[in-house]
Amino acid sequence: MKRWIPFVKSPPTVAVLRLSGAIGTGSRGALSDRALAPLIEKAFKRGKPVAVALEINSPGGSPVQSSLIGARIRRLAEEKEIPVIAFVE
Repeated sequence: MKRWIPFVKSPPTVAVLRLSGAIGTGSRGALSDRALAPLIEKAFKRGKPVAVALEINSPGGSPVQSSLIGARIRRLAEEKEIPVIAFVE
């Protein structure tokens, strides 16, 4: 367990959001804006990250859902002034 010392800076944190699967709303386990919204919001809030990293492993899918997910990430990145880095497998 780490000890909290008020005058010592904590190391910077990077939130990692792993997105794996097809993008869409139809099948179980599909990546959709509704399913990912709480995870995306949490990534930008938790521990004041210096950056958010997206680890994406997807064969593709719905362009509408892709646009909604991307718009949510961009909006939060601009509001919170946190850079987003995407890694695609």
